[in-house]
Amino acid sequence: MLRHLINPGLELRQLAPADAPALFAVIDAHRATLRVWLPWVDATRKLADTEAYIRTTQRDLADSRAFTCGIWSAGRIVGVIGHNRIDWAQRIGFPAYWLSPEAEGKGIMTACCRAVIDHAFGEMQLSRLLIAVATDNLRSQRIPEKLGFVKLNTLKKAEWLHDRHVDHFIYSLTAPKKG
Repeated sequence: MLRHLINPGLELRQLAPADAPALFAVIDAHRATLRVWLPWVDATRKLADTEAYIRTTQRDLADSRAFTCGIWSAGRIVGVIGHNRIDWAQRIGFPAYWLSPEAEGKGIMTACCRAVIDHAFGEMQLSRLLIAVATDNLRSQRIPEKLGFVKLNTLKKAEWLHDRHVDHFIYSLTAPKKG
C-alpha cells in the first residue's frame, strides 16, 4: 500500500523523506498528549530523528518486514498507521496507529484501519492481525472493538512506558473464509 485514497479528503501514503518536517511538526505540537501512550515520543527531539524514522520505515518496507503510511486528512498529515511487524511464516500482521488530537473523534482512524485490514487480508494475503493496546488506553481500544477484533488475553507488563510497565490487551482478527 504505497498510496490509498479512502475518500476525497482522506488518504494513506507511504512516508517519504519530504514528509519529515510536517510529521515532526505534528509530533512536536502534540508532544504532551502523544507521549501519554507512545514511548517513542521522548526520543523524537529533532527533525533528524523523524528523518531517521522515515528511512527505517522505507527499509522495512523494502525488506517486507513492516510497512508504515502517513495519514493525510484535508491535505495535512495527522497520524501514522501500518504494521509494526509482519510475520510472513505465520502470515500475521501487527497493526499499530496513532492520530494527532485535533483529528480524533472524526472516524478517521476507523476508516484508516478498515483500509489496512482490507489490504492485509486482500493484497498481502495475511491470515490474522494482532493489535496490542494498553489496558488503560480506552480510546485506542475502541478501534479494534468497533472493527470486529476479539480480545484474546491480557499481556502483563507488555511495554515500558516512560517510568512504568503497562499491560496490554491483545486483540485478534482472522481473515474471512474464502469461497
